[in-house]
Amino acid sequence: MNLKYLRFNVSQLKSISALIPERRRGIYVLQFFNGEFYVGQAQNVVTRFAQHRHGHTNHHEAWDDIEKLWFMPVPQDLDLTRIENSEIRRFRESGKPLRNRALNLGHNQPSTLDKAIPVEEQHSWVLGDGPYDLCGIKEKLPSLGNESSKFLKQVPDEFRDLILADLVFALTNLVPEAIKLEGRYWTISDYPSTAGGRWATLITGTLELLFFPRREASGLSCLNTPVGTFSHSRLLSLLTPWKRNTRGFFVDRINYDSTSADQVVFNSGDLKRICQKYPKILQGARTFALQAMRQSSSGRFVRWHSQALTRDIYQFALENNRHMNRD
Repeated sequence: MNLKYLRFNVSQLKSISALIPERRRGIYVLQFFNGEFYVGQAQNVVTRFAQHRHGHTNHHEAWDDIEKLWFMPVPQDLDLTRIENSEIRRFRESGKPLRNRALNLGHNQPSTLDKAIPVEEQHSWVLGDGPYDLCGIKEKLPSLGNESSKFLKQVPDEFRDLILADLVFALTNLVPEAIKLEGRYWTISDYPSTAGGRWATLITGTLELLFFPRREASGLSCLNTPVGTFSHSRLLSLLTPWKRNTRGFFVDRINYDSTSADQVVFNSGDLKRICQKYPKILQGARTFALQAMRQSSSGRFVRWHSQALTRDIYQFALENNRHMNRD
């Protein structure tokens, strides 16, 4: 079925009922005077437009800068959510700035994180001026219990400390206010079965930031950075066979529902070195972590947050005097 947008200039209108007298179910796009767009779905686009225009919604204040409306009528037998998600991705991939929060990592709309950490401080985080450390972990340890982690039982001895070192570096250099935001905006999964199995996965918001695949007998770490951190030519290095004794890295382009990422793959234990040698990896990982936390709190991932593995990470940091960022 060939679905097409109808387009209207609505800059002076409070209501669009006369423009769309029937067939009001569908996908709509709001185009704003500043060049931004918003993609949504509606059972009744007339009602939904009024909510956006007058601010009768829990998501934002009144939008009085709407210039144009695009509307695509959709029959009852077609799934609005599937079409909406596809359109959001299409707009995002074409480079159009979106006011959407959902499926739009890196948006500039208000976030629940803003209530915990002022926006100005968030910008400082990305520049490396934020509180990147684990101050207070000694006091935090008793609250994490005494349960043993699967990680310590299952991870081969040769990789265990290397992975813990990467996780400590991430929590002291990539995830700001780690103690304060633990379990709220970042979580750690202990030996999850995700994608063939992981030794551990560090999740910011609802997106994985750093993980360690079990299927890799060579002991690799995977770190996400925003798309565009690396040029396409760097991605071609994926064609080069990977050797355990190399001290380099390669980059893969991966896709999630809400975004894509340039994923840096390297030998476990090497995170600190590559971040120091390649500042754009450090900057990119900080940006990805912040965008993910602005996108969403930990939500459903809280149920899989491992206090046992968190305790192991904190304990490793204390024993190796790595809980303070001295870089």
